[in-house]
Amino acid sequence: MSFNQPPPQQPGPYGGGQPNPYGGGQQPPQQPNPYAQPPQQPQGQPGYGYPPQQPGPYGQPPQQGPYGQQPPFGQQPPYGQAPYGQAPYGQPQYGQPPFPPPPPARNKNKLIAMVAIGAVVVIGGGVAAAVLLGGGDSGGGQAMKLVTPQTLDGGTYTLNADTERLKAQGKSVQGSMPKGATSVLGQYQRADSPQSLLSFSGAYGSIGDPAKVKDGMFKGFERGAMGANVTQKRQKFTPDGSGGPTIECEVVKLSGLYAPACVWAEKSDAAMVLAVDQKSLSEDSVDINAFAKTVASIYKDTRKPA
Repeated sequence: MSFNQPPPQQPGPYGGGQPNPYGGGQQPPQQPNPYAQPPQQPQGQPGYGYPPQQPGPYGQPPQQGPYGQQPPFGQQPPYGQAPYGQAPYGQPQYGQPPFPPPPPARNKNKLIAMVAIGAVVVIGGGVAAAVLLGGGDSGGGQAMKLVTPQTLDGGTYTLNADTERLKAQGKSVQGSMPKGATSVLGQYQRADSPQSLLSFSGAYGSIGDPAKVKDGMFKGFERGAMGANVTQKRQKFTPDGSGGPTIECEVVKLSGLYAPACVWAEKSDAAMVLAVDQKSLSEDSVDINAFAKTVASIYKDTRKPA
């Protein structure tokens, strides 16, 4: 070795030659910054401390909760999305019954009114025909007339429309009456039930044979007027005993409703009374005996000396 050659460099602590502390050479490895942010987790992966999501069976993606993916704590869900723990908007909450169905479109009150008004006219026509059939002879008995007071049967029924008002509505049968007979029509409503209506149709003057008049008034329903079907045949009632009127009643079915119809006929006046009730959906729902007593009371309310 020549004395003019420099001595070989000794290996430094990092595997290279001894670096110049202010010069080149290899740098020592970088130390981690204690204040640096940790690397972000890929989107959709659980954070530190949470178990990884397991794939579904047959390679399906992992299932989410019943309310979908939830936002981080402290953040509001996107507009239109229900908060955590609530069912989507517009749907019933868990454990609550669904929304009730809308009310039926059919207006039963209107149907009741139509049946009752139609019955007034049909019955009135039957009364006119029956009076004509009876011969028009009062027989010299006490002359009576029919009226339509504001209430019937001690306030059970209240007047909705009398003869003049119904005539203004085009409901009149006076033109069919024989000479000497006057038609009286009335529509009433039960005071404690707006769905219960009563039709009153009668005539006074030269009536004739009461038996023939009664038969004539019932024939309208018995022949299917207004699509009626007689479900209980005529029965005789004397609610006030031998000193009171003889009432004959039957039950008819009109537009799906069962209605009692009662008739009285004297030598000077005759009338038919029909009750239409929304609740009368079966034949058993009609108490014909009780209605006969009601008609006996109406008999007293509507008959006055001429």
